[in-house]
Amino acid sequence: MIRSLLHQIVARPWVYDTAQTIVGAKKVRSRLAARIAPVRNARLVLDIGGGTGSVGGLWSDSSRYICLDIDPQKLRGFTAKNPTGIALLGDATRIPVAAAAVDIVLCTNVTHHLPDEALRLMIAECARVLAPGGRLILSDAIWAPQRRVGRMIWHYDRGSFPRTAEVLRNAVSTHLTIESWDQFAIWHEYFICVASRKEAE
Repeated sequence: MIRSLLHQIVARPWVYDTAQTIVGAKKVRSRLAARIAPVRNARLVLDIGGGTGSVGGLWSDSSRYICLDIDPQKLRGFTAKNPTGIALLGDATRIPVAAAAVDIVLCTNVTHHLPDEALRLMIAECARVLAPGGRLILSDAIWAPQRRVGRMIWHYDRGSFPRTAEVLRNAVSTHLTIESWDQFAIWHEYFICVASRKEAE
């Protein structure tokens, strides 16, 4: 009951943004910004599970930033902050975007919300929509049971599917070529992966 109430409260856009800050989002964002910097002028960026678009500001003004999310309330939060932004209501397992159309697919803090089959479909969809030479930048917290504070945060998180680094690497490498994998700890352990389309795709 308490978890359910907390989840309803955190669903509000401003509460969601505040909660993300408390659990270390600023430090993760700083590392993410370093990975984005070489491609920040990308023509078309698709942020899967973009929520309120909190990382939209990391991209150049010349980039077209699309915030895709399945939650209309979070997208309303995005459009309130970005009236000219592109909000796209959609499912990460069936991305409503043409094949090979996107230069950068960004996906942060989403994998732990997806059951195994949905994760597989999402990674396959990322590979499908990436243009030749495009990149997936994927980041999330990692299941590391030895971290006591991390276990407590996972207990109250809405996501039911925390995964180890090995499981996530395997999921990505099924459809994409991993170019870099940055793993670090704040309260949780986190990873930031940069991957590209496989030659055969």
